[in-house]
Amino acid sequence: MDLRQIRNLMKEFEESKIHKLEINDKDFSIKLEKEDNKYFSTPSRLPVSSFTENVQVKEEDGESELEEANNNYLVKAPLVGTFYHSPSPESEPFVRINQKVNIGDVLFIVEAMKVMNEITSPVSGTIVSINVKDTSMVEYDQVVMEIKE
Repeated sequence: MDLRQIRNLMKEFEESKIHKLEINDKDFSIKLEKEDNKYFSTPSRLPVSSFTENVQVKEEDGESELEEANNNYLVKAPLVGTFYHSPSPESEPFVRINQKVNIGDVLFIVEAMKVMNEITSPVSGTIVSINVKDTSMVEYDQVVMEIKE
């Protein structure tokens, strides 16, 4: 890993909600930890986004007009990684569209640097949208699911 990659990793870590990160490779190891304890202490249970009102922009005659689409809770990816809808390829998905979920239920996994991070539901409600396909990459703060409370 070169210096540029390490700097990018440190920047992403600082901006993320992860509290502790440790990477061990053949000839390289790095450990990053935040002093602020407001985040969860284990990387396997990461907090997800807060309530955000979904707004669509409608273009008509060159003018932008904001239009309220819905009041769904947007579950965003808390880090960059690979999205998995189930704990293993042979397993059933954690959730499906129209499934009811409770606070704390596992919604999906984001794998980052060989660490499986279970993302849990911050609200109780019904899954109305899953915006990511299994095994695809997700970006930080990307809307992965929508839950109707």
